[in-house]
Amino acid sequence: MKQWFVVHTQPSKELVAQRHLLEQKYDVYLPRFKKICRHARKTREVLSPLFPRYLFIGIDLEIHSWRSINGTRGVSYLLTQDNCPLSLPSQIIEDLKQQENSDGILPLNCLVHFTKGDKLVILNGPFEGHTAIFEKLDDKQRVKVFLNFLGREMNVILSQDIIEAA
Repeated sequence: MKQWFVVHTQPSKELVAQRHLLEQKYDVYLPRFKKICRHARKTREVLSPLFPRYLFIGIDLEIHSWRSINGTRGVSYLLTQDNCPLSLPSQIIEDLKQQENSDGILPLNCLVHFTKGDKLVILNGPFEGHTAIFEKLDDKQRVKVFLNFLGREMNVILSQDIIEAA
């Protein structure tokens, strides 16, 4: 029976590990999301792993030997305990896959775990360091917050990557 296991990859080698494990006919799952990168006043979207340095592999231990996984290019090791691979509940993988869009990408709104009224801290931009109150996530995946600034409460729309829980 196929079970899911966690593979720890070498730094920034998730795609390399995925490709080489697929070539060995393993069932591999690397959940990714679109991330906005800013550099030198330019912004671009890149696909980033949801869990940096980790991916999931589905194998039947009665059929496949798991030890060859550790020797695969891009792989550091398969997570084990007492020299046995640690399995992951299949429901976790199924839940992640159900939230993916048609391109196999996790939408950012499933990654935002704020509820209305949560306190947030703004990490970058003109309101850096200020505390805001989460209102909602809009249809363009931006965060709408209430911000008390200069003695007045204002609605501000921010990118998800410049806020965090207070």
